[in-house]
Amino acid sequence: MEDTKKIRERLNHILGEVVGLKKDLITLGLKDKNRADEAWADLFTAIPEVTRLWRGPGAVSEIRNQREK
Repeated sequence: MEDTKKIRERLNHILGEVVGLKKDLITLGLKDKNRADEAWADLFTAIPEVTRLWRGPGAVSEIRNQREK
């Protein structure tokens, strides 16, 4: 009987750890999503400036050159 009680206690402890790890993963996933969303927003904000400063070949020319390689 005592062995069963100890096993249950250990399982409860392990389950508590698993729940905590799952919460941590969810939190990290949200942080990563927020960072990705911010990066995309920054990129779209920068597009007009990059376009204004770009002195290289146009996108169509660059794609054509890459396909010819």
